[in-house]
Amino acid sequence: MRYSMLVYITQMSGTLLEAARYLCAAPEDGLRAELLENGRQMLAQIRAVLEGHRADLRSEAPLAGLAELETLWERGGPELEARLEQFARELPGHAAYQVRAVFFAELGEKWDAMESVYEYMRDDPRFDPVVVRTPVGRVVERDGRREQEIIYRDFLTPMGVPSLGYEQYDIEADCPELAFISQPYESCTLEQFWPENIAKHTRLVYLPYFAPFSNYETAREALCEMPVYRHAWKTIGSSEKHYQYYRRYSANRGANMLVTGVPKWDPTVRLIDHPAELPEAWHSAVMGRKAILWNTFYDYNGSSLLYFDDIYSWFQAHDDCALIWRPHPMMGTVTKLYYPEQYYKRFCECISLIDHAPNMVVDRESSYQAAFSWSIAQISDLSSMMFQYLLLDKPVLYIKTDGRGKVNQSFFIDDCWMARANHAADIERFLERASQGIDDTAQIRKLVRQRDIPLADGFCGERVCESLWTFLHKEDNMICG
Repeated sequence: MRYSMLVYITQMSGTLLEAARYLCAAPEDGLRAELLENGRQMLAQIRAVLEGHRADLRSEAPLAGLAELETLWERGGPELEARLEQFARELPGHAAYQVRAVFFAELGEKWDAMESVYEYMRDDPRFDPVVVRTPVGRVVERDGRREQEIIYRDFLTPMGVPSLGYEQYDIEADCPELAFISQPYESCTLEQFWPENIAKHTRLVYLPYFAPFSNYETAREALCEMPVYRHAWKTIGSSEKHYQYYRRYSANRGANMLVTGVPKWDPTVRLIDHPAELPEAWHSAVMGRKAILWNTFYDYNGSSLLYFDDIYSWFQAHDDCALIWRPHPMMGTVTKLYYPEQYYKRFCECISLIDHAPNMVVDRESSYQAAFSWSIAQISDLSSMMFQYLLLDKPVLYIKTDGRGKVNQSFFIDDCWMARANHAADIERFLERASQGIDDTAQIRKLVRQRDIPLADGFCGERVCESLWTFLHKEDNMICG
């Protein structure tokens, strides 16, 4: 039985209780007769639902109780009220029911934001999850022409996750009790998947696709003021610091945030004991070498791609090391649409150079887990992946660029544990030390993890599911079955 159906018949029982209280003192008139008849019809509706879901009943008690109520309804009196209260109170415990949840997923690179929540629901009989793939893209008007780049692919089947294409799913017909998104940007998705439109049909939950880490120029808009924060029934918070910031700047003063830790952390925490396999295509370049991960931001001028020649040359000269370059999944699209043609040409040249180098690979995997598992350190311009990498207790170099806002230290997650690079020489120095196994920030990393991300324990998805289950029942005045 669907949870919403159980709520429906339980609420009908509450309506009957109100009518029963009125009937106790109502005179014998036309209104009383109308109330009696309406009550008979409501009892008949409840019976139809219960009999239609007989296989979901744990015992015959609900049907037996309903038969008693049908008799008492004709007779009236205080016993009717007591039995109606008891029926409504005990019904959830006598029925097996499920909460239907739909996950709207568009990029494989962001599936980790939903993964542990989906897996927990998949394995818990109280939930009935379905995953729907949606397209994501960019559109730009340039030289009087409308250009767009759309990404829409099935990244879930290779992972063993069943899913539906967005054309196969109708949220209005399905009426799920919960819907999850991790894409807050309306400009990147179809209008039907905007938070406002999803929230018309169900309770919307926002699972952040990145773990909030530092305060930069656009942080308030990104973390508090986008439409998703107004329309979400619940938005998931990473820490008490995150909640206090959200409480200060969000439209509803933080009322819809659940602080459970972000589920995005869970897959990374699992890598500590269960590393990802090395992709077959990487074997010749990475196996037996000390690999270092390089992550670049989606905006060309805001990224560390300007140091490409220096980084490429260093790895050419150090055959015992390997480079795993993971560009932001939208970097190619954004560069192609928003920059002059020569920028995209340069980006493609860089890709080609890495592809043909014996000790370098471009990470085209949907998940970053292999890159995280097989690298000994990370270099990156400002990205949430650096803070995700903190969970693995490996060195990180922050390559400062002019394209991002300044970072304020000691915010959600302090960034004092990162090495810094302002010039190519700083990058080369870090690469030398990392390749030699020199780790200058191990102690401070430990302190920051303990202080700023105590909820990054691998159980964030479980806490999300249990919290949502509790809040659903609380909001609907239901006793958890």
